[in-house]
Amino acid sequence: MNYLLKSTIYCGFLLIAVASCKDTPKTTAERPDEPLIEEDNSAAAQIREIMTFWPGTYNNDKQIASAKDNGEAIWLLDDSGEGGYLQVQSHYIKLDKPEIGENVLYVEEYRDHDPAATYRQRIYTLAVDSLGMVKVKMWPFKDKKKYIGAWNNPSILDSLKKDEISAYPDFCDMHVKKTADGYEMYMNDKDCAFGDKYFSYQVRLSANRFSYRDKITVLSTDSLLTTAADFKYHDLDRITE
Repeated sequence: MNYLLKSTIYCGFLLIAVASCKDTPKTTAERPDEPLIEEDNSAAAQIREIMTFWPGTYNNDKQIASAKDNGEAIWLLDDSGEGGYLQVQSHYIKLDKPEIGENVLYVEEYRDHDPAATYRQRIYTLAVDSLGMVKVKMWPFKDKKKYIGAWNNPSILDSLKKDEISAYPDFCDMHVKKTADGYEMYMNDKDCAFGDKYFSYQVRLSANRFSYRDKITVLSTDSLLTTAADFKYHDLDRITE
């Protein structure tokens, strides 16, 4: 191929490339008049979203029905099916209690559709720690009966005082991690230990589902003491706002 032909072909390619570059639209980053809008993933924004997601009523009736169809054990109040899935109904109610915390939830759960069979009752507070991480602190009630049923009559919590609840130590706080569709919350490794036992409670939260699993383990041997459904997640779907 002679020099003139080579030059002609090269220039042809160059003209096509230049034309293509001219026709290609600029990316958003190259357009000074269209600035990027960044998602707010700050700790404060995460707390706001969690406090929007969590309040509501949930149960795992769908999961229980599926487990039964698959022949899996269901752990009922009479202890039949011990070790299997628990049927749980959960109520999360947002409270205005600045004397307790800026972001406060009341939690009441019961088993087998029996409101008298209380499974868990807590106050949760959400806050940002000194390292900028969102934490969930859990506060059990000193009087285990006084506020039972508050899920059905939240006004009785208007009289709740901070000295009626007692927070678990900081080492039992749940650490919060943002995920693609929500949040994961977990007690850190073996930190939540008392005597020769440590407790693990983990949560997954999205806009319309709350999932949890928990277990108690022997600290010295790492042998399992108790759990439900072999430490699989209990998946509770939102049934009301």
